Amino acid sequence: MYTELQLRIIEQATPMFLHYGIKAITMDMIATRLGMSKRTLYENFKEKNELLLACLEKAEEERNVRLKHYYTQRQNVIELLLKVHEDILRFMRNASPAYFIDMERYYPKVYERYEREKEVHKRAIVDLLRQGIGEGMIRGDINLEIVSTLLSLQFELLKNADQVFKSKYTFTEIFETIFKSFIRGIATPEGVRYTDEFFARYENK
Repeated sequence: MYTELQLRIIEQATPMFLHYGIKAITMDMIATRLGMSKRTLYENFKEKNELLLACLEKAEEERNVRLKHYYTQRQNVIELLLKVHEDILRFMRNASPAYFIDMERYYPKVYERYEREKEVHKRAIVDLLRQGIGEGMIRGDINLEIVSTLLSLQFELLKNADQVFKSKYTFTEIFETIFKSFIRGIATPEGVRYTDEFFARYENK
């Protein structure tokens, strides 16, 4: 459980790490942005690694709250996956490729946590797809483990989208093309119809 001051620090540090990359942001910069002394900052988080882990943990906690809400409000699994698509899109729009690169290169403990979370999400996707088969929205002739892994790999591609596509396309174009292709590939005709209607409403907003 974090104190009110620690939550304030996390709230300020998280977007800074995401926008500029982890290595580029120093504890001094965070303290200055918060208008507090370095001593106060270090009294709450002994090092940047600890603060980064706290940011990741809080973001995951908030994401889980949103996912539970999507789950309870969903009409079917396709709708839930599309809501998750929107959630990831909002996150990735605010994340610099440097954030992921720095995490892997310079903060192995934090990256290990990130990788563990990915595995949990992959297992959750398998369970959701199984429910989707029961709803008649997801095809029953696909290997769910493979599909879940492929979706995870497609999200990994997004971290290096600028390098792969040479900034030819917007991030939104890349992400939506990947996700539409994925959903349409695993959905039944009814699931495809629901997906097309969703994106038609989304584009007309």
